[in-house]
Amino acid sequence: MPDASPTKWHRAHTTWFFEQFLLVPHLPGYQVFRSAIRVSVHSYYVAAGPRHARPQRGMLTRPDVAQVGAYRTHVDKAVERLLAATDEVRLGQVLRILEIGMHHEQQHQELLLTDILHVLRRIRSHDL
Repeated sequence: MPDASPTKWHRAHTTWFFEQFLLVPHLPGYQVFRSAIRVSVHSYYVAAGPRHARPQRGMLTRPDVAQVGAYRTHVDKAVERLLAATDEVRLGQVLRILEIGMHHEQQHQELLLTDILHVLRRIRSHDL
């Protein structure tokens, strides 16, 4: 199904969301993890730069699961630094973006379940 995505893509995409919309604009000196990963896991937001074709997400072989894990660790640590360093004047704005990111991640958890159910249904239909 063209809209189905690999599990690792969902995790990397939500990580990209936090990096793109929270860390890059709000954590001075933040260094993006790897530019190549950013393009491959970005397929929605036209205004956010180059992106991978949405119907082709299922064809991605990179980043691999280990790279996605390293990416998430890098971003999680940076989010912790941001929260610790943000003054009260900016904290409200940072927390609003963080909350949007968490809702976005929840949406992708639901999409991931849909993708899994789709694959299982296809496997079952072939077994009959």
